[in-house]
Amino acid sequence: MPLELNDVFVTPDSCLEVNECFTLDDVSAEGEGLTISPVKVCGKVTNTGGLVELTYTADFKYSKPCDRCLAETEKAVKYEFVHTLALSAENEESDDIIIVPGYSLDLYELVRDDILLELPIKHLCSEDCLGLCPQCGQNLNLDKCSCKKQTVDPRMAVLDELLQD
Repeated sequence: MPLELNDVFVTPDSCLEVNECFTLDDVSAEGEGLTISPVKVCGKVTNTGGLVELTYTADFKYSKPCDRCLAETEKAVKYEFVHTLALSAENEESDDIIIVPGYSLDLYELVRDDILLELPIKHLCSEDCLGLCPQCGQNLNLDKCSCKKQTVDPRMAVLDELLQD
């Protein structure tokens, strides 16, 4: 969705409210088992003394299997973002400034990229998740297994025998 910012860039002390809802279907295809509910975006673009700034919050839920136990979990999150906008950057190469060619900003692309960068790399159902038993596959959060916990790497078995003597 292109956000037309001509009035904000031209008029000092102006403001443009942003209230949108996005469905990020293309994000679900990128992450393994990742699904994101519609994202509610609320914020504003302001011009204060020639500096144009976009501030917004992205409120949504996402679900993904836990990286340790594979249980499907859902989390509600609310991220806040602040970006400085410019029509061009002549002598500066900065990741902090977003170039807005022709006074038009693709808000969908910006929101999608911001969310993908903020999502945690490791997704856990809880901080103390025990995961799966490496031998039998039992979810250790639900029940204990009867597997022998102490296993010796076959390459180190000879050293283990020396320690037992």
